[in-house]
Amino acid sequence: MEIVMAILTVMVLLVCALGLWRFFTLRSQGYPVVMRPADSKDGRHWRHGVLVYSATSAKFYKLRSIRPESNVTLTRLGTEIVQRREISERETQFLERSMHVIRVRHRDREWELSLDSAGDTALVAWLESGPSARRDSHSAYNRPRPI
Repeated sequence: MEIVMAILTVMVLLVCALGLWRFFTLRSQGYPVVMRPADSKDGRHWRHGVLVYSATSAKFYKLRSIRPESNVTLTRLGTEIVQRREISERETQFLERSMHVIRVRHRDREWELSLDSAGDTALVAWLESGPSARRDSHSAYNRPRPI
């Protein structure tokens, strides 16, 4: 019984250490955002995290997760901004009033990101700094499939 308790204690400590490592490491590397799937209609399911930009992708990491890889990956060529809106009255209970919501489409899925003005500018700059999919010779736009 003591061995089982010792193993459980070690496992709990390991999970806590991984969670803390991820929280403190990612928090300093990316831009803070709150994100959810766009099909959440009731104002819930927002997840705090960071958006880490690279040359070809923006990766969203939930802050309260021990998953080693990103939770959502948005590629530059597959992502477009669909809509902007102010936060709803219900959303003001857990989002800051200075934030607004951007709806993005990544391929066949839509997401909502709650950002401040600086985060909005960073996202737009990242999207616009890459080549258009129509100009990229490796893009699927330039290799149409036969009908």
